[in-house]
Amino acid sequence: MRNNSINLLVFGRFPTERAYGVHVVAVAKAYLNIGFEPTVFYPSTDNEKTLPFSPQEYYQNEDINFHEVKHLDITKYFFYKALPKTIQAFMWSVSAFYWAKKTRNLIDNSEAICWSTNPILLYGSYKDTNYIIFELHGRARKLQAVALKLLDRKASNRSVFVSSSKYGQEDLFSRNLAADISYLPNGVDLDIFQPNSSSTEEKSENHNCLHLGYVGQLETYGVDKGMYLVVNALEKAIKDNPHTEKCGFVEVSIIGGPQESVARLGEFIDKIEKKQNLKINLNYFGQKKQSELSSLISDFDIGIVPYPNEEHISLYSSPMKIFEYAACGIAIVASDIHAHKSLLELGIGMELYEAENLDSLSNLLSKYLHNENRHGELGLSSLSNKNISIRDSLSWDLRGEKTLDRLYN
Repeated sequence: MRNNSINLLVFGRFPTERAYGVHVVAVAKAYLNIGFEPTVFYPSTDNEKTLPFSPQEYYQNEDINFHEVKHLDITKYFFYKALPKTIQAFMWSVSAFYWAKKTRNLIDNSEAICWSTNPILLYGSYKDTNYIIFELHGRARKLQAVALKLLDRKASNRSVFVSSSKYGQEDLFSRNLAADISYLPNGVDLDIFQPNSSSTEEKSENHNCLHLGYVGQLETYGVDKGMYLVVNALEKAIKDNPHTEKCGFVEVSIIGGPQESVARLGEFIDKIEKKQNLKINLNYFGQKKQSELSSLISDFDIGIVPYPNEEHISLYSSPMKIFEYAACGIAIVASDIHAHKSLLELGIGMELYEAENLDSLSNLLSKYLHNENRHGELGLSSLSNKNISIRDSLSWDLRGEKTLDRLYN
């Protein structure tokens, strides 16, 4: 009889406001829904960014088993913070390996599945009876590349290596690995993310403004995620449009943060408004739990994903917010980076502009500044209806079933 235990290993702050936390819990919930018993193993942390909540509280899920493994948090020490980034990365990887070795003693079920996005954790915790699911979400460099190769030598016949991006799949193929390699984009929790009752056409008739929404961090590890470009493009679109008087104002809503980054963006908008006599309203909702997002997202006319052409984002990501926007039935505008273009084959209602190109985004937003351009065959309602029609095919549960089919067959 097959063992239905699946152990998800995450090494980092947990719970966390960052996307990796939501991703881990969504994957665990999907495996729970299809009959498995997931346990999320995570290290204890006590640095200045540690959240004062248990995973059950933060993610509002009592059905998943969360197991904290005691570990020395080296990131809290001044000496670690003072080190060069390369040495920090080395020490963090070594720490992750020793944490995984400790966790190995807690995984005593024969033929249990171990899942992680970090090959160091899977190699450090591996037992000969384990099955392995490795998910690639960024280029595996240095120690991670070594761990991936060693893991493949040990467990290739009991493993599936999954990439959430097509480029990542090509990367894995290029490493001459023996394990099964699959491309599976991310998914969405359809129980949480649902369309509201009013369509895009009805929303357009109810107000005379364009409502853009963004969910997530404004920057990640020092990389700007594109919202300054959005504001500049809106400024240009309003100035260049000959029918400005027909559009009341533009509303920009941000869910995420961090708060200081949003405050800086707000100051940037204020300067533009005073200089150009434009009206761009900024709404900041702060960090929200997953259960609170759907009703806020559904009020957007457009869910925007303005990511830059940066290696990790462009080549290795599969942005969950695109799937969340689609599941809520709203139109999507995104940059034409590699990761976004590859998602069009899923049938997602999304319009692309040239990444980091002000004129390209401005021209696209100009089209939607007025109500008469938001519905019809080429309008926002068309993109919205497209997303509603395909949302069932985007679920994490389906993705989990496909992963297990590859693992066992």
